[in-house]
Amino acid sequence: MRIPLKSLAFCTLLAAGGLALSPASAAPQSNKEIAVAFFRMMFLDRDVDEAVRLYVGDKYVQHNPYMPDGVGPTQDYFPAYFEQHPQAVVEIKRVIAEGELVMIHNLWKDTPEDRGQAVVDIFRLENGKIVEHWDVSQDIPENPANKNGMF
Repeated sequence: MRIPLKSLAFCTLLAAGGLALSPASAAPQSNKEIAVAFFRMMFLDRDVDEAVRLYVGDKYVQHNPYMPDGVGPTQDYFPAYFEQHPQAVVEIKRVIAEGELVMIHNLWKDTPEDRGQAVVDIFRLENGKIVEHWDVSQDIPENPANKNGMF
């Protein structure tokens, strides 16, 4: 199954600048730390199964219209995606958390030369586990109407 990248805003891999994370040996405590730790393991380390095991709940509701519910489709899709796109990169631009919701605004590129996409992932956590996901994305245009940038 080929899923358009612009609909796969689930992707992020670098820690946000200035975001303090617990040391690698310590378990993340806040929802914000948990979501970022999940992204790092999933997309920087590309350890999909371990990221899901540690950070995703038994019930996982997916709002991306191109992905079925549950974590299985994610576990099936991303290893093949990483194999096909070994240079894919993601930069977290900002992370905002309020209660059980964590929003990660990021830049996703298939290759370092790609203009990429501006992506927003929203996760809902329960009892320290990710249980729900929404995403939105848009291509970064070659000739934007203003010079403000997307980030």
